[in-house]
Amino acid sequence: MRRTLCLWLPHLPLERLARKGDLRTDGPFAIIAEEKSAWRITHANRQAAESGVSPGQSLPDARAICPALLSEPADPVRERGMLVTLRRWADKLSPAIAIDEPDCLLLDIAGVTHLFGGEAEMACHAMEALFDLGLTARAGIADTRRAAQALAKYGRGPLEIAEEGLTITALRDLPVDALACPVSLIGDLKRAGLKTIGQLTEIRSADLSRRFGLEVSAARAALSGHEPDPVSLSNLAPTYAARMTLPEPIGLVSDLRAVLERLAEQVCKRLKDQSCGARRFGLTVRCVDTGDHHLHVGFARPCVEVHHILHQFHHPLDQLKISFGADWFRLWAEQVEPLCPRQMGLDYAGAETDGLSQIITTIGNRLGFDRVHRFLPRDAHVPERTFACAEAATSEPVEDWGPSSALRPISLCDPVQPVSLIEAGRPPLRFSWRGQEFTTHLAKGPERFTGEWWVAGETRTRDYWWIQTEEGLRLWLMTYPAAPEVRWYVAGVFA
Repeated sequence: MRRTLCLWLPHLPLERLARKGDLRTDGPFAIIAEEKSAWRITHANRQAAESGVSPGQSLPDARAICPALLSEPADPVRERGMLVTLRRWADKLSPAIAIDEPDCLLLDIAGVTHLFGGEAEMACHAMEALFDLGLTARAGIADTRRAAQALAKYGRGPLEIAEEGLTITALRDLPVDALACPVSLIGDLKRAGLKTIGQLTEIRSADLSRRFGLEVSAARAALSGHEPDPVSLSNLAPTYAARMTLPEPIGLVSDLRAVLERLAEQVCKRLKDQSCGARRFGLTVRCVDTGDHHLHVGFARPCVEVHHILHQFHHPLDQLKISFGADWFRLWAEQVEPLCPRQMGLDYAGAETDGLSQIITTIGNRLGFDRVHRFLPRDAHVPERTFACAEAATSEPVEDWGPSSALRPISLCDPVQPVSLIEAGRPPLRFSWRGQEFTTHLAKGPERFTGEWWVAGETRTRDYWWIQTEEGLRLWLMTYPAAPEVRWYVAGVFA
């Protein structure tokens, strides 16, 4: 017979912040979420609960009860990430594990409980391990998935076990909320006077379905085991990593590179087998005296070549200070993406792009990828908004910017730079800029632009002129025609 262990983490959002060392959790603190255009309490810690704060209250009401209450909006993405991490941790308990969001782990424990001395001992072992991790857990064991969840969430004690074949007997005193049906259906059941699971079992399925619909009878059947309710396994993304433990510490850079090469060969082989590459690699070096050192390198394109990884780790390893040696190493791949095979010979057209990617990778690892940008075209009317800056490592170059309807300078001055008039005119006949005097030889214009009213920023009307100076410099001059005082600015420089 199948047996299911449910580990319920009722305070997961609060304890996630407490594990990070958030000092706000030392006092009254609550997690809030927006429900029907109002912020409501979803989780409250012990100090807040003692002050009268409870889940379901609106945030203003909770603060009226407890003025010192601090709050934080729920973060489902990070909470799910922590649940996925705990799912990996639970691999040591059972080979069949499922995640039931937002706060449950379901384990199929048929055939593994003898390894821990029994079902109760296994559940206690799991709860103690979670307590050591700073997490509060309640457990339930039953023949079905829903029954185990019901015992964990609505049982009297932190651990509730239903004997084999007697699941429905163990659930008789539980409230109808344990059916895990929509709130509206639970409300209908309660208004009809049905408060416990035991009362539901006394009603025939046909009568129950006729009055409340098929969903209630199906939930009761799954709860009691009359319908299949298996644990659906949660498959995790594969991990591309390799580690090495040495019998004696090493400290020479050449030895570190040799270890890194062996690890990189293993990781790259696994990536190639799956036709994948990684944009980021991490290396942990555990020193015998100073602990773990974490090194990271990134790539502009998915990488799967060992020599490229060694080349990018060359500088971080040189900067690593190891006094008494290191004896444990781990290399792992992050941001794994599918790798598209490309032809590298016969006048390969992408060789230039690959060379640019290598340059971006090298500079990004030294200065930071957030400091290496490229310009991309953008459809806009105002000149200073016709392009956008994007991180070079996460964007693709655009060779064809499309035909331009008018002549544009090779570089724009941001902000525009004022000029000093020597001989006025439209455009000025003579002016000085950056300490040098210029005389207008040819001029074309004006080209008028009106600011984009839907974008915050400059909205005044502007006139632009193309100027060919006698000194050889070609400039893009700008003025505000509606301004009470005529002033001219250099907006750009042509090639």
